[in-house]
Amino acid sequence: MKRLIIVFSLSLNFLIAQNSTLDNLSAHVYFLSDDRLEGRGTGSLGEALALEYISNVFKEYGIVPKGENSFVQNFEFKSGKKLGVLNGCIVDGRKLELEKEYFPLNYSGSGSANASLVNLGYGIHAPGLYDDYENKDELKNKVFLINLSSPDGIHPHSKYLQYTDYQTRIKTAEAFGAAGVIFYNVDENLDDPSFDLSMKVKEFEIPVIFVKGGDIRNALSVKISVDLYQDEKVGHNVIGFIDNNASSTVVLGAHYDHLGWGEEGNSLYRGEPAIHNGADDNASGVSLLLELAKSIKEEGLKNNNYLFIAFSGEELGLYGSKSFIQNATIDTSEINYMLNFDMVGRLDEEGAMAVNGVGTAKIFKELVEGIKEGEIKVKTTESGMGPSDHASFYLANIPVLHFYTGNNPDYHKPSDDAWLINYPGMYRVYEYTMALLRDLDDEGELEFVKTKDTDNKNAPKFSVTLGVVPDYMYDGLGMRIDGVTEGKPASIAGMKTGDIVVFLGQIEITDMMAYMTALSKFQKGDRTTAVVMRDGKELKLEVEF
Repeated sequence: MKRLIIVFSLSLNFLIAQNSTLDNLSAHVYFLSDDRLEGRGTGSLGEALALEYISNVFKEYGIVPKGENSFVQNFEFKSGKKLGVLNGCIVDGRKLELEKEYFPLNYSGSGSANASLVNLGYGIHAPGLYDDYENKDELKNKVFLINLSSPDGIHPHSKYLQYTDYQTRIKTAEAFGAAGVIFYNVDENLDDPSFDLSMKVKEFEIPVIFVKGGDIRNALSVKISVDLYQDEKVGHNVIGFIDNNASSTVVLGAHYDHLGWGEEGNSLYRGEPAIHNGADDNASGVSLLLELAKSIKEEGLKNNNYLFIAFSGEELGLYGSKSFIQNATIDTSEINYMLNFDMVGRLDEEGAMAVNGVGTAKIFKELVEGIKEGEIKVKTTESGMGPSDHASFYLANIPVLHFYTGNNPDYHKPSDDAWLINYPGMYRVYEYTMALLRDLDDEGELEFVKTKDTDNKNAPKFSVTLGVVPDYMYDGLGMRIDGVTEGKPASIAGMKTGDIVVFLGQIEITDMMAYMTALSKFQKGDRTTAVVMRDGKELKLEVEF
């Protein structure tokens, strides 16, 4: 720890000694994306080191604290589950080794079962099509052994697909009185599930495990015990302020968290665990944020106050920005507009940058497209929605702009490193943004405009979409809607922000995984019935994809 603090202090002293904004941009990125911060996972030691760095730079630049505790605003979040000490599995008297020969599935409840084992085939209950439960007597209080595959395998065109997701098979087993469920796999064309407790899914009451390797279809008895507990953590936003005694405040934001060692579940890397440094995503945005704060302070833009927020928890589902909106350290009614910088380090040869959200205030498009500084070729979109922290502000009826220089082959991989950043390009983005801020400072208070929103770039690649923004902070059953895209199936069907989707067709929506599973069952042109809960009442809505 002492060595890390010394390295931090030396790095900060080196930074402060530089007079060039370009050098500062580079120094920020190199520090924040160093291996010693281990990918800045939310709630991690690396996040703490990044937090300290950002806070100290704010201090050096004359930015005053505006968190709940100095520069810091805490928020709690749940990060999957962890193994307790009471896990065990004994099949016909032979003890299996945890993680090597078996492991609990994320859907499992904590508890135990000591019972005879009954082979339920594929665990499919679809009378008239296929029924593994037909003519099965005395199933209650036994452990059900279920083949992970189906009669025609697992593939998009299987006629059994809607009956073979984990939730449906476990729910069916519970309904028939199972004391527990063991899944196994002997299908050479089907990969075993990975041991992953990070996904937020519905927890059933009975223990559910997967047994690896050997065929246990002839086993007679089993004793299983599952011990899982919720992993609760604390993340931290870093908030600084320039108080000009103005009636309105401009928010500038960028998320500083990334994927740690790839354990957050969003990594596109397949291989041994490795540090995801996130130089472009989003050390670049934080670096720009810091230099903009410095320049705004030095130039004395006076017609607004300025709030600078380095968000954490963005990669987990916009946790930090949502938490700020819900527990803001200023009056949110006084926020004039919000600018969000996410992945601004890979400006291409054409100098092209996306500026999203220009439809959220009448003046935005004209100003954004009229800036000449930096020689940036802007590509604008109207929508205020998107897969980054500005969406939280847009949903609070605040005008937003999102700056983004484009995706790259290193996105969400360990190879997103500092040496690949286009620093002269970042400086051009800095010049452009400062020019825009100067123009906006003279425009007074902006009026919010609700836009006809488009789907975000990181949405799962389904063939259909409802056109909603899920509430990733929601812990209850179902999928609660945090925003509805106008003109999309959900909007046309009459869904509203705050609705909780509990059924989509015949599939019960218990959590985000079930929601994604349900979407994968439909094709463009399909019609189905969605069941939503609104103000405690159940509504049935007709949806056409």
